[in-house]
Amino acid sequence: MRVRRYEAENMSAALRNIREDLGPNAFVLATRRIKKKDKFGQLRTLIEVSAAADVVEVRAAKPDVQPTTSDHTSDMIASLQSQVDQLKSELISFRTRQPNQSLESIREELSEMRGLVELATNQWADETVKNYGPILGALFRRLTRSDIDHRLAAKVVGITSKELANSRVVDEKESLKVLFDVMKRQMLTSGPIELMESGPKTVVLVGPTGVGKTTTLAKIAAHYSMFKKKKVGLLTIDTFRIGAVEQLRTYANILELPLKVATTPEQMRRFIGEYRDMDLVLVDTGGRSQKDRAKMAELVNFVGGRDDIYCELHLLLSCATKNRDLIEITREFGKLAIDYVLFTKLDECNTFGGIFNEVLWTHKPVSYLTTGQNVPDDIEVADAGRTVELVLTNSLTKRQRRSVGKGSGG
Repeated sequence: MRVRRYEAENMSAALRNIREDLGPNAFVLATRRIKKKDKFGQLRTLIEVSAAADVVEVRAAKPDVQPTTSDHTSDMIASLQSQVDQLKSELISFRTRQPNQSLESIREELSEMRGLVELATNQWADETVKNYGPILGALFRRLTRSDIDHRLAAKVVGITSKELANSRVVDEKESLKVLFDVMKRQMLTSGPIELMESGPKTVVLVGPTGVGKTTTLAKIAAHYSMFKKKKVGLLTIDTFRIGAVEQLRTYANILELPLKVATTPEQMRRFIGEYRDMDLVLVDTGGRSQKDRAKMAELVNFVGGRDDIYCELHLLLSCATKNRDLIEITREFGKLAIDYVLFTKLDECNTFGGIFNEVLWTHKPVSYLTTGQNVPDDIEVADAGRTVELVLTNSLTKRQRRSVGKGSGG
């Protein structure tokens, strides 16, 4: 392992120098602020970064399924912990140290820091799995091919390895069965929307643009009104998107359900109160980009404070969304105190690992999965075993709409 020290004006410049010198797999060991005179004798504040690059050969994998941790892996874990601790310190003092720095510049530096930590942890996961035997290595590759985050994949494989340790016969079939059971235990699901014994249950659907909130709302409304014979009221605050109200009004007319359109938070609360004789109130919201802070703030005004009304929030996410974007979306919409996640557009995906990632990142149960555009079909209650099966096989077989009313595992 080569260790070098760099001095630069800021973290972005230091990271560029590190990558040019040590390569893309270099990782930061420590950072600190230093005072140094320039050629004119002026005292300047610089950032000093110690970085390292891996030059150690990794030992050959052992044939058994027990993982062995090399000294090299231990070094990576220690340096990663140091880097994470340093990142926390940097984040706390960042604004104080550079009060005049532009917001865009700050975001750029923080993005590079997060990227470096992600690179280091992914590298740790890859190096750790190299010390597994061929059976566990095959499991790890299966998970990452399904777009499961490398760190989560390494964690799951590690648990699987421990559970296989006492098995008398360990082959591919047995290891896959144990992996399935491990993932199923971690796959949180909520079951269908549970109505209240008295008064309406209010459910709000939120999410970024284009995830299918209005269509999903119509599917849920159809199920509870047509098949469970419940009184359902519809409400929308999506007055910005062209045709949004008309689309929901069309569904309301077909299902013969009342629809109210709210333009202010106060109006929304009043309309929910007017639905007091309903069993279920479904609220549609306009899609917001997680990067549009003004629109996100507007949504917080509508549904952020819910002390005066009892409701649950379902965050809709497209299964086709990249993992890094899922993290950003969840972080921004998390300001709304999300209760459940609901994944849409499974029919447009080739892999389903993002669902598993999201559950382990957020610890939020999955409520429903949607598998197409057909109303009231193409929706099912999320089931732990079913979802893990999707992740491991990358094969989607649609279920009948009657599954919407069933409970779920997990």
